[in-house]
Amino acid sequence: MSTKKQGGNRKAPAAPALSAFEKAATAAGLTAAPGKSAVENRYRGSVEGKTADTRFTGSLDMDAAFKQIEPEANRWDFGIGMRKPGKQEFAVWVEPHSASSLGEVKTILAKLDWLQGKLDQPEFRQLKALTDACAAQGHRRFHWMATARVGIRPGSREANMLAARGMNPPSTRVVI
Repeated sequence: MSTKKQGGNRKAPAAPALSAFEKAATAAGLTAAPGKSAVENRYRGSVEGKTADTRFTGSLDMDAAFKQIEPEANRWDFGIGMRKPGKQEFAVWVEPHSASSLGEVKTILAKLDWLQGKLDQPEFRQLKALTDACAAQGHRRFHWMATARVGIRPGSREANMLAARGMNPPSTRVVI
């Protein structure tokens, strides 16, 4: 009778390979969460892929990551890695924020300036490349998710200010 355990020679299953988004986050000194899990639960369902086979490859809560070291900054909230079948992985950036008054546009643009400043730093080079891949595939890179009623009208001066920076007017859903 053998005392050797059955299956004793089995190796533990290999950890899944990191996505490009997860690797880019690590290079930037950040920790990516799986899928959309870094996005607050109340907003998570409002971020969707246009098709059912779109995959969310990781996410970042930028606001939480920089809150202690930049408490007074207008910080962008979330980065999300995505992959569509047969396409290169890319990153999109989502900011849930009130859109009820026209004055909120200045706050969103300040947050966008902050994020773009981060993406221009050497350690964020890979996240910037994934963000550029988003634009190369014809998607908007930066999204303002309205947390309530939208007071900004298409064609208004404020909508034009957003468009000049590559953003659509705020919407309660982000579909990519």
